[in-house]
Amino acid sequence: MKTKSISKLISGLAAGILLANTANAQFSMSGQYMARGEYRHGYSTLSDTNMKAGTFVSQRMRLNGEYKHEKFRIYASVQDVRTWGNVGHSVIDNAAGLSLFEGYGELFFTKKIKAKIGRQVLSYDDDRILGGLDWAMQARRHDAGVFMYTDSTWQVHVGGTYNQNAEANKNIPYTVTNGAANNYQAFQYLWANKQFNKLNASFLFLNNGMPFVHLNGVTGVKSNIILYQQTMGLRAEYKSDKLQALFYGYYQMGDDATASATSTNTPKYEKTSAYDICAEVGYKPIKGLLVTLGAEYLSGNDETDTTKAYRVVNHAFNPYYGTNHRFNGYMDYFYVGNHGSSVGLLDGYLRVTYTYKKVMVGINGHYFNAAAPVRDRREGFKVVNNKYVPLASNHLGGELDFTLSYNFAEGVAIQGGYSQFFGAAALQHLRGAVSLQPKSNWAYLSVIIRPGKIAWPKVGLKM
Repeated sequence: MKTKSISKLISGLAAGILLANTANAQFSMSGQYMARGEYRHGYSTLSDTNMKAGTFVSQRMRLNGEYKHEKFRIYASVQDVRTWGNVGHSVIDNAAGLSLFEGYGELFFTKKIKAKIGRQVLSYDDDRILGGLDWAMQARRHDAGVFMYTDSTWQVHVGGTYNQNAEANKNIPYTVTNGAANNYQAFQYLWANKQFNKLNASFLFLNNGMPFVHLNGVTGVKSNIILYQQTMGLRAEYKSDKLQALFYGYYQMGDDATASATSTNTPKYEKTSAYDICAEVGYKPIKGLLVTLGAEYLSGNDETDTTKAYRVVNHAFNPYYGTNHRFNGYMDYFYVGNHGSSVGLLDGYLRVTYTYKKVMVGINGHYFNAAAPVRDRREGFKVVNNKYVPLASNHLGGELDFTLSYNFAEGVAIQGGYSQFFGAAALQHLRGAVSLQPKSNWAYLSVIIRPGKIAWPKVGLKM
């Protein structure tokens, strides 16, 4: 009885607060559900000899709550991410799948200026450098503060973050990892967007800071510092009834924490000089049909350089926190937890999509080449003319992606796809085993219930 009384009291107080604020505020709730079954045989890397395919079903469930006032807004999103069957059907479910996906407060200074502070998604343009990674069940979020300016044609965002393991009374190294790599400790960014009728243009500057422990070789004293790497670039997109065009270019410079010296008296940090350029053009010959031809070049490091061990400049471009599943093939062979600090990539692609009423069909073709020479690992580190022996061809392989999506209802999409990868010798050498099979495939079927979030047919893939 006592428990019921407490529950009634809490419910009454909550109702009273909501009623008292009805004139100036409003509370709302929403949710989303996504489930995806997958067949993986060589997904993200070439399949090995006699490898059997992996199959599973994963899902994401989110519950969102919003309290909005004329001067502020509070938003929270809780999500549960799991693989079907990872907990027995009759045991206590203590799997670590439930977490706070987003939790932030917004302050409205004027109609055009506001600030968002807390855990949030940072997604800009087509998600190449900063993206929400919505394709992954866990997605991506940042603990950050962002100031925003918006008018009829301009958007300007200035944001930043600083991370630490926990509260501390003295300086401690930041050791949180993101998968196999270190997590960033701090970054600051500026994003500015201008709409010119049919042209949309953006500028992005990102100052990315990685934790670094420098050991003084003479005194033995360790110093916890942050090495910063800068990325800046322009993106422009044109759209008319029949024609579409896209261009973006980013340049990267600064200190690379992944390969800098750690035990010298005077720190000698590896520098960065890398770039990413993309151009594409699309044409609509008839209603619903879009044909797009394009190419993207991400610079990389020369594997045949005999001075590689003493390299002082890293030429491998890093797309950082983008939704990389949307680029360079859906089988995630490049820049999805792989291919970093490597030979780069030249991706030539052709996309054909057709939308009719509630059905969308897409076919994407990719032709991949390394942007820098690949070493012939059959020759080991043999040197000829001051170079390690290169492969005769930098061709990495090709990929075909088929996608079919059906708009079951408003906010609900049923989507499936099949991808086939045709690996070449250069990719086998890069992945360290020429015995890897050149042909790999992947298939999936998903249901996405996301009312009011993203309009169909934009359902997660770059179509």
